[in-house]
Amino acid sequence: MADPYPVSEKLRTTLRGFPAATIAACAEFEATGDRAALDRAVLALVEHHLSPPPPRPLSTYPGSTKLVAELGLDSITMVELVFLFEDLFGAKLPQDKLVAVVTIDDLRALVQAQLPPRVAS
Repeated sequence: MADPYPVSEKLRTTLRGFPAATIAACAEFEATGDRAALDRAVLALVEHHLSPPPPRPLSTYPGSTKLVAELGLDSITMVELVFLFEDLFGAKLPQDKLVAVVTIDDLRALVQAQLPPRVAS
């Protein structure tokens, strides 16, 4: 069954090698601006960058899960994710706000708060 949302060339290029579900969530957000799709995309992008991978899907973890202390996210990986979020979603994530990001929910909220108006609706 084909994905219901078209995958842009930008997504195809930027997300080469990513799981199909990650690409599909990003394509859905790109097409619809749906916040639930953005949440799925953010979690999938983080999950893809975790090493070692989590024992279960990141979507099953509570929002209070700590990115560094519990998931092992390091600063270099966070920088890579920031560039991805900026490139894929247009969310500009200022350093002064990033330092306050501790949990999955903090990251979700920051990405959503920093979306440009054209995709925030």
